Amino acid sequence: MPKKPLQRLAIMASLCLAAGPLSAAVVAEHGDAAAGGKAADTFAALGALTVKGRLMRDSELGHEGYRPELSGEPMGEVGRIWLDLLYDARQDHVDGGELRDRDQPDEPGSMAVHAEAAYLYHMHHSAGRFADHDLFEALTHEPSPLLSQLSQHLLQERYSDGRFHYPGSTEERIDGPTMAHGLDALHAVAYAWVRWDKPGGSDDMGRLDEEMMQAWMGHDLDELVATARDLASTLDAHWDEEAGVYSFDGTGTTWAIDDLGALVRGHKGIYEILYVFGDDADRDEAARLFDRAAAISRAVLGDGAPITDWGLPAEVRFSDGTAHAAADHIDVAAQWRLVHQITGGFSILRERDGTSDFLDERDPYLAEQVGDGIDRLLSGALAHQLVDGFVVAELNAEDGSVRDDRITTQAVTAFVRGVGNGYRTGTAFDRPGAWADDEELAERSEQLYDSFLEHGQLLTSELLR
Repeated sequence: MPKKPLQRLAIMASLCLAAGPLSAAVVAEHGDAAAGGKAADTFAALGALTVKGRLMRDSELGHEGYRPELSGEPMGEVGRIWLDLLYDARQDHVDGGELRDRDQPDEPGSMAVHAEAAYLYHMHHSAGRFADHDLFEALTHEPSPLLSQLSQHLLQERYSDGRFHYPGSTEERIDGPTMAHGLDALHAVAYAWVRWDKPGGSDDMGRLDEEMMQAWMGHDLDELVATARDLASTLDAHWDEEAGVYSFDGTGTTWAIDDLGALVRGHKGIYEILYVFGDDADRDEAARLFDRAAAISRAVLGDGAPITDWGLPAEVRFSDGTAHAAADHIDVAAQWRLVHQITGGFSILRERDGTSDFLDERDPYLAEQVGDGIDRLLSGALAHQLVDGFVVAELNAEDGSVRDDRITTQAVTAFVRGVGNGYRTGTAFDRPGAWADDEELAERSEQLYDSFLEHGQLLTSELLR
């Protein structure tokens, strides 16, 4: 049921109180203790804390022009909360690489949960930002065994013959969302190997020799490249050139937007494996995969995308390379997951020395066009998606009216991840260092920063119990 205004005001007032000690429960919505113990919520919260903590450095949230105190003890506290929650996740949700809910311990988690969990690598990679808080060693080493378990389980139990599937499944059909989120989970594996190989990783992943990497990952580079080739072959077989999207069993050319986001980020992992470790033919295939991921990203977030003043519809249908609204509602969590998937971590918009240069070589305007779409979503969120300061769960796609005003862990954590990763993709928002010469930019950006922090505080003081 939608929350009453007084309930929302009580939540806001509670943010002034110090957060109590954490335990394992992450509730799906405020006050619904029965919903605790969901792996999806726990790993979404870990992802949101990653993004919040990373942004508290002195060039962003902790900048002298905004809230310099945030880069001190508050930033360290987020790192410590993250480690506490990681411990809880291992205790409550991990069974030899499989992920389970506390209240359904015999039921394997969905592939989407595995993709959420794979994002742990971003905090693992970000440990250097927390060195001044004496957390570098813990953030570097504590996630490693779990990341290894997840990676090995993904490829040993949930993958075969160029497709991802439910554990133990013998069905030949390829389910679109499962394939998309399997690729998304694999992109963390790809990042580990690419980081190990490229010049920028010489001081972290690159310190391991190849034999040690193989031990952690459960496969060698030849196996990894062979897997990428098989997955690319499956993708080739299901690309609908006329529609401009993939058509798998259960989806056709109509996709939930966050499944599409997982598909795009998953492509990044496959094409970088082929580009960095493959041969000339593999590099040609990598370029084709990039082109498709770029086309999907542009269709959903670029020129001509079905974005309204209040957001993106929860599903889109493709024809002639264009995405059309295919749902009557806006799923706020799904929208911000999409932004996070396309902008966060090892994403299609991030290229570094030692990886592909496809953005510059093949689609130099993609980032600009996607950034314009994200700017519109951010502005729309501030104007239409917040009730009493917090994102709601669902809007009417036709007119932006609120259909479900509950405060959910999924929407709050997705908003934090989407805003934190995507706010500088366009030009409407920027870091405090750019505010001095543009009053309107400063006003917009400060409003977004305030909202980001309020959602982050809601997460740690109300949604984590």
